[in-house]
Amino acid sequence: MNKLFIVCAAVLLMAGCSKNQVRYRTAGHWTTPPEGKPTLYQTYLEGTCGSGFAGFGKGCSDANSKLKRCTLNPDNTLVCVEDAEANKALNKELPQAK
Repeated sequence: MNKLFIVCAAVLLMAGCSKNQVRYRTAGHWTTPPEGKPTLYQTYLEGTCGSGFAGFGKGCSDANSKLKRCTLNPDNTLVCVEDAEANKALNKELPQAK
């Protein structure tokens, strides 16, 4: 009986402490440069969040700020690219892209 209780408690503890990859959209800013195409600068945060167990271990960690530059086309579609220089400046610990 005790072994069954311990096994059930361990399974519940591991299920409650699961971590999820998340991406939170933060600020965005539209600008129209002199060449005329509207551009959206979209920042977001990528990280790992956990629900915790009994109030412990809740929250997010290992988060990196990122920025995408999106250009608006005449047909209302967006073409987005990562801004590597901005990402490098925002996150000093990120490994260099190869």
